[in-house]
Amino acid sequence: MEPKIRIDVLTLDSVQCAACGYMMESIAALPEDIQELIEYKEWSIKQKEGIAMFTKLKGKVLPTICIEGNLVFQSMIPQYEELIDELAKRAPSDTIRQCILDLRDQDFDFDNIKANLDRAGSGHNTRIE
Repeated sequence: MEPKIRIDVLTLDSVQCAACGYMMESIAALPEDIQELIEYKEWSIKQKEGIAMFTKLKGKVLPTICIEGNLVFQSMIPQYEELIDELAKRAPSDTIRQCILDLRDQDFDFDNIKANLDRAGSGHNTRIE
């Protein structure tokens, strides 16, 4: 089994910050075939772990999508094709790269916003104290 592409989403809080929620959904709304090739997590700076990840990745603005440790979309919600292209650039193998590029003609699944955000774990890393 090949390694998955790692995506870290640096946020303020995807529940209370609209831009952060859109950033998380842009990942969660990717087609199922792409979901199987990626692994992603929200890092809210409202949590100690989120602050640590923000520092580790050298984040500058929120929200930011990092792919394989690279700050890729800083305070800019990507279009589907842009996100696909950046994932393909960082694919761990030619096979996965080609699989991602073959899915470029699909589009985000924005018909299921609540399910997408639930799948993304939106709000799971929000401070509740």
